[in-house]
Amino acid sequence: MLKIRNLNKSYDKLDVLENINFEVPKGELLGIIGSNGAGKTTLLNSIMSNLDFDGEILIDGISNCEFIDKYRDDILFLPDQVFTYSFLTGLEFIKFILDMKKIHFADVSQNVKLLFQLFNLDDRLDSLIRDYSHGMKRKIALISVLVQAPKILLLDEPVSGLDTMSLIALKKILITMSKRGTTIIFSTHILDFVENMCDSILVINDKHATKIDGVNTKNKKEIENIFLQIVGSQIDMKIGELKLNTL
Repeated sequence: MLKIRNLNKSYDKLDVLENINFEVPKGELLGIIGSNGAGKTTLLNSIMSNLDFDGEILIDGISNCEFIDKYRDDILFLPDQVFTYSFLTGLEFIKFILDMKKIHFADVSQNVKLLFQLFNLDDRLDSLIRDYSHGMKRKIALISVLVQAPKILLLDEPVSGLDTMSLIALKKILITMSKRGTTIIFSTHILDFVENMCDSILVINDKHATKIDGVNTKNKKEIENIFLQIVGSQIDMKIGELKLNTL
């Protein structure tokens, strides 16, 4: 269980997040939605104790700092800007990460093979990462965290650079992991990616956050209407006022 109480964060007296309060039960799949610069990354970094903040973040009843210190392998965070070693092959990079985590490759080799196949990288196992495209680097970084099967997984903009088939694979992988007990929190600015897979959505707008529970019981139109109500947008009206010339 993740609990956030009265979280406030500012940079140089500029408020980014104000009075954030919500809970994430074990095994929940939560999508954080917000425009660029809304504070999604700031929230994830606060949970990982990478930033100072005012307020309280509890994981399984203890402070996030204490939890990360005691149970570091139980929580993983993949940032938007991924780091890989260009002089390693894709497979060498995965083995390097597993070695650092003291996970025997033999114990997870089948999962590694399947993940490479799911992300359409199985023919690039032995290619140097320096020859990978941006999207391929994103995939190898995702594989490196997914194969560890943490209890809590945080992903910042995981869909960036992924092709359609990889997006479908990622959706199904995250849903399967959450059903097996992994608590997953990921950020995106793409509503379509979360509305058919998440248990709940956290909408960050104007420094505040609103959690929408029971997403899987609502249809797409209901979710979009709730989202628009929260952000206070009048998109349809504004589009109607546009003077667009036809050819």
